[in-house]
Parts: sequence; structure tokens; C-alpha cells
Amino acid sequence: MAPDWTTLRIFLAALELGSLTGAASRCGIAVSAAARRIQDLEAAHGVQLLARSARGVRPTAAGEVLAAHARALLAMEQRLGDDLRAMAAGETGRVRLDATASVIVGHPLPERLAAFRARYPGIAVELAEVTSATALRDVGEGRADLGFITTAKLVPPEIEVRPWREDRLLAVAPATWRSRLPERLSFAALIDEPLVGLVAGGALAVLLDEAAERLGRALRYRFVTASPDAAVRLVAAGHGITVMPDGVMRVYGAHLGLVGIPLDEPWAQRTIRLVSRPGPELPAAARRLLGVLVSSEDGAA
Repeated sequence: MAPDWTTLRIFLAALELGSLTGAASRCGIAVSAAARRIQDLEAAHGVQLLARSARGVRPTAAGEVLAAHARALLAMEQRLGDDLRAMAAGETGRVRLDATASVIVGHPLPERLAAFRARYPGIAVELAEVTSATALRDVGEGRADLGFITTAKLVPPEIEVRPWREDRLLAVAPATWRSRLPERLSFAALIDEPLVGLVAGGALAVLLDEAAERLGRALRYRFVTASPDAAVRLVAAGHGITVMPDGVMRVYGAHLGLVGIPLDEPWAQRTIRLVSRPGPELPAAARRLLGVLVSSEDGAA
């Protein structure tokens, strides 16, 4: 028989007050019920815990051992309760956030996460760099609390979605090519240029493949890379043109000698969306992060 919290409180109160009657009164239980709890505990472990006399009760040697453990356990229970209340209030916890590389690099997500950490130091954010499709799947299946997606595809009704930012897709070329390229570039014209692409599966790669398919064309890449870093280095060396959001271009353009030319296509204007688990399923810590991410502070949308 393991002692329950109520029995431990009665036992410690009896030691403090020297009386089972006083302990029962403090704990809001009948004296007979309090006495029965202590007797059952003694019988279960085959030891006497309280020495009883006309002057009250005092602990035996076994009672002193129980008292030491009881105080530690009740202190642990108090900390557990405090931690759970803090989690319920959104002051501690862990949030899982998915985001595409273009959102991390080209938008103020890192700055928002820094502001969140300063405001809620007890909440840890697990950030995963994934594709839009993975972010949407992770949120839908409960592996992530929040996610950023750049795809324009429909979001399942069980997932909450909010517009977050806008970006525009640019054709990024070496600055030395600027004189031979127009102010705005159609996708049909872009296909005829040497291309540097990003690995298949991401929202941008899918978008470009679909646009080429509508034209009855196929994209022919000179190189395909797994990251924007590699793509812009190849472009800077004169291997071709790549497509990336304007926010990402701003990070690389100046120091690599690149120029960004707007794609003259309606689909080149994209809406970054923030998806989340339904409100009732969203932990308090995740709701805190959501509030910071959608805040209008510092010019945020």
C-alpha cells in the first residue's frame, strides 16, 4: 500500500500538532477516518509510525523516515502543481514550429522568435526547417503546433490558417546580365534562360513546374541545389538564373553582385500563411507564440 497525498498530509500535520484530532481538523476529515488511514498504512508496512499517549502522538523511528520522505514528496507535488499551472497559463512549455527556408531567411521570423524568447524565457521553441507540404502535414497530424506555408493550395478545414506576409518572386541573375534582361521578365522568357533550381518537392519548385506545364514546356536546369545559399553562389558565378522570393534576394544580393527582376506573372505574388492546430487543441504556450507572431509590433502584419 502506497500512501496517498491526503494520508501524508494527515501524518505530517499530526507530527506538527502532536494530535490526530488537530490533524484531522486541519485536513477537513473525521478523526476516525484520519486514524484509520494511519492504522492501514502501519498495517500495510508492518511498522508502527506513531507512538500514542495521553499527551498526543509523536513519530517512531519508522515515522521519522516516513516524515522525511513525505516532506520531499509533498514538496515535489507542489512543484509539479506550480509547473502545470504555469504551463496552463502559457508561461512554460514547448512549442513545435515548422517553417520553410524562405520564411526563415526572407522574413522577420528570427527577430520575432528573439522577441518571444525575451518575453517568455520559460517556453522553448523547436523550429524545424521543412517544405510547405511537410509543415501542413505536421500540423494536421499534431507533430507541430504552428507552421508557415508558402503554397497557395487549399488548407484542410480542420486546420486554422491566417495570412502572415506577402512576398514576390524574382528572377535572380548576375548584375552583369542586367543590360540584356527586361525590367520585368515573363516566365515564358525565363524558361529560355540557363536555370539554377532548388531541389524538387518544395512549394517554389512545384509552383515553377506547374507554370511550365501550363505552357506545355519542361524546365531544364543547368544545376539543381538543395539550398538558396548554393543556388545564389552558382548564379553569382554566372551559371544561370534562379527564382527566389524578394526577401531572400535582399539577404544575398548586394554582397554577391546579383540583381532581382520581378517575374511578370500573377502567381509570382505570394501570401505566406501561418497554420495552426485548432484553437481548443493548441497548448497555452503555442497560443503565446501565435500572439507574438501575428502581433502588429514593429510593422508586422
